[in-house]
Amino acid sequence: MRYAAIALFFLVGQATSKPAFEVATIKRNPSVGVNTTLRVDPGGRVRVAGAPVFWLIAAAYGDARGGLRPEQVVNAPDWLSSERYDINAKAADGEAIGEDTTFIRMRPHLQTLLEERFKLKVHRDTRQLAIYALVRARRDGTLGPGLKQVSVDCMKEPLKCGFRGGSISRIKADAISSDLLMQLLAGASGRIVVNRTSLEGPFSVDLEYSPDQTATDKPSVFTAVQEQLGLKLEATRGPVDVVVIDHVERPTED
Repeated sequence: MRYAAIALFFLVGQATSKPAFEVATIKRNPSVGVNTTLRVDPGGRVRVAGAPVFWLIAAAYGDARGGLRPEQVVNAPDWLSSERYDINAKAADGEAIGEDTTFIRMRPHLQTLLEERFKLKVHRDTRQLAIYALVRARRDGTLGPGLKQVSVDCMKEPLKCGFRGGSISRIKADAISSDLLMQLLAGASGRIVVNRTSLEGPFSVDLEYSPDQTATDKPSVFTAVQEQLGLKLEATRGPVDVVVIDHVERPTED
């Protein structure tokens, strides 16, 4: 009976252990004005260049909609944003990663790296923060010319869905989920956006706006959302999931 209990403890310990990189090197990047880049290759290889630790935490503890916004990382010391690091890491051979190159699959590994090498300790919480509520702008509920609901099933046909980049002043996609649209609008408006339209995607979207009103004839994102999508961004406050940093240290470099 004693040996069975020991075996059970061992199996449970294995099942609950967090994924971790087999090897990882970390080096301080002293370059000035360097852009942060992240690359995930087949076989569980991750290469990060010029990344502030704040950025790594936001990326590692995000959800399916994307990384955390700056206001969702609480109690961060200044050096997390000012110091940059390069990371080269590889997951162990035989892990169920295969040819999957999505960063979401690597998030648990990056969390373990931060916890082990940066001595990071965090806890999750909910805070009342300034947000934008996305609501319908027209009394009859009609949508603008830049927003249409489409019949694509993004779960079955993921290659037909998603935002594949482009101009910083335009959001254009043939099919995009509600969550991703909220994420893109949050990036454009500077606050978390919650969907209160009662509409669910996927959507066909074409939104063109100006991120800088000082030298353009394009509308602000707020005017563009109202005129082109038939929706409105209303300033309010609401509960937001955050990650609170309890402890973090500079790493020992390889």
